[in-house]
Amino acid sequence: PVLPPADTLAVRLHAQYPGDVGVLCAYILNYVLLEPGQCIFLAANEPHAYLSGECVECMATSDNVVRAGLTPKLRDTAILCDMLTYAAGMPEILEGEALDATTRRYQPPFDEFQLEVLTVRTGEMYSAAASPGPSVFLVHGGGGQVGGENAARGAVVYAAAGETVEVCAGVEGCTLYRAMINSRVFQ
Repeated sequence: PVLPPADTLAVRLHAQYPGDVGVLCAYILNYVLLEPGQCIFLAANEPHAYLSGECVECMATSDNVVRAGLTPKLRDTAILCDMLTYAAGMPEILEGEALDATTRRYQPPFDEFQLEVLTVRTGEMYSAAASPGPSVFLVHGGGGQVGGENAARGAVVYAAAGETVEVCAGVEGCTLYRAMINSRVFQ
């Protein structure tokens, strides 16, 4: 028989973390399946777990990571229960806004950050517009020259406020994630 999605998830989590109470999260948290190019944002103190696929997580400055289950690491259930907002509802799924043929921007409704995805085709040059604040580029796929440095998958390149970053894609093209202060802050 075909199981409902929450049951399928609970069975999978139980296989990965036998006897862990966190398996029950399959029934009490939102189970969100994202398509490539989509993202969600969560406010502070909202529980979440990344389960599979490729993911980039950006978060505001924080002094805590509180675990409740599905981990062999320290769990602090009392602190977790004290800090949660207990807000209910599905998270908003962002599709991003195309700034041009190369860049898609994901702008959550808070000021700490925004994310851009740059997809530069093989052999092409692209100038990533200067940001009024600092930004960090993460090469996710392919590689080439980023800000004058050789950069392959996994490389990180820092850009100072006001710095235009030139990207010259290599033979596999170059896909980058750019985390930066939300542009609303500077308006």
